[in-house]
Amino acid sequence: MCPTQLFFISLLILFIINSSIAENTKPFGYCPSSVCDNGLNISYPFWRLDYYNSTSPQYCGYPGFGINCSQSNSILYISDDSFNVTKINYNNLSLTLVDIDAVDHRGCPRVNHNLTLNHKFPLEYSEHDLYLNFYYNCTVSFPDSADRLDCLSSGGNNSYFYVGDYEPIDLKWYGICEKKVVVPVMDGGLIRGVGAAIGEGFVLDWQISKECGKCEASQGRCGYDNSTHESLCFCNDGTIKFDTCEGTQFLTHLHD
Repeated sequence: MCPTQLFFISLLILFIINSSIAENTKPFGYCPSSVCDNGLNISYPFWRLDYYNSTSPQYCGYPGFGINCSQSNSILYISDDSFNVTKINYNNLSLTLVDIDAVDHRGCPRVNHNLTLNHKFPLEYSEHDLYLNFYYNCTVSFPDSADRLDCLSSGGNNSYFYVGDYEPIDLKWYGICEKKVVVPVMDGGLIRGVGAAIGEGFVLDWQISKECGKCEASQGRCGYDNSTHESLCFCNDGTIKFDTCEGTQFLTHLHD
């Protein structure tokens, strides 16, 4: 091979290497945005749960913030319950959720579980929410201050609900009703009826995850390696570090 050919081959190799480095060091190249089939934009700190698999154990975003777009709905799982994400507002850090139980039963929905937000999950109820206290399948009539759900009445048993603080403090329902479920809805939604209010969902606000504070303070994006059970920090120079982009110790460099 003549020297001229060797020269051009060397230039070609350098071009390929530099192009690869430039591509891999694009800011947060490992944390791309995505759009579900229903048009919902999935961006940090949320991530596509349906893209995650055992051969790609790393995800970029908060633990528990994976959204499953593989179905007709965009599903977020909280405390083993399923919620359809209808809107994410990345400006005011809030998202709108609809309980899957209520999606196809807006005329007379029955939500079967209470939503529990624990301290490990950086979500909290919005100030724009109010609460409906449902009592299902009651064998004794409630006071006139309660709203009866005629569509859930059966065999002489009735179901009732109270709006927010209008529920009597001394209400004794144990042994009378099958269960009590507290359902959040958006303030003002009851104008269109209780079924419509539940079908329109409620709002949760998210806070910075404790595990991600150092990473975000260093202009990185937080992630997690499920195979090693370690928190990760994806930096805008293309490196992955442990908990912050500051310092020199890193795990690896991003590749296509």
